[in-house]
Amino acid sequence: LQDESLTRELASQSNLFVCADSGAEHARKLGLTPHAIVGDLDSITSETLNYFENEHCEILRVSDQESNDFEKALAYILNEFQNLESAEKGEGLGSVFVFGMTGGRTDHTLANFSVMLRYTDRFENLIAFEHGAKHQFLTAAKNSCRIECEIGTTISLTPFGKAVGIVTGNLQYPLLRETLCLGSREGVSNISTVSPVRISIESGALLVTVHDHE
Repeated sequence: LQDESLTRELASQSNLFVCADSGAEHARKLGLTPHAIVGDLDSITSETLNYFENEHCEILRVSDQESNDFEKALAYILNEFQNLESAEKGEGLGSVFVFGMTGGRTDHTLANFSVMLRYTDRFENLIAFEHGAKHQFLTAAKNSCRIECEIGTTISLTPFGKAVGIVTGNLQYPLLRETLCLGSREGVSNISTVSPVRISIESGALLVTVHDHE
């Protein structure tokens, strides 16, 4: 219910609302009409397609099997952002908020995080919300973040491959120019002691997950 409320709120405030394939089914259940539906459209019912066609929603079928529907949607958004006059400087192109990225299949979830990492440097912010948590990547190009949160908030640091030179501030278990490596060492369930929490890396990729404070 919390995700549904936040989805409605951000969708109403967004300049562009895009559904990746069967994401349109969820949008319809929430009473939301996207600007576009993008994907190979193999997971959406004809009834929902017809419904949104009547709502004058753009429907873009992309049959390329080298990318999944999430990546197709991000590529569409990136292209739309690049077409805006405000994006002519070629700097960070807007903020993108993602819902429903971590579904019931682990392989799909891992693939979606891989896609998210590929596109992180292309946008000003790329943040995924799911089940009481939000995720963002730190990379060599976007190497730091500042997290406003309540004391006692659970924050996990997961390397994608390797994350080198990690420095944290205001976490119960601090890291000082340390390395996390998938298959060797992760940083799950750290706790904020003061707000804001600060995290930075020197190189590699680090998934930062902030859980809602209970």
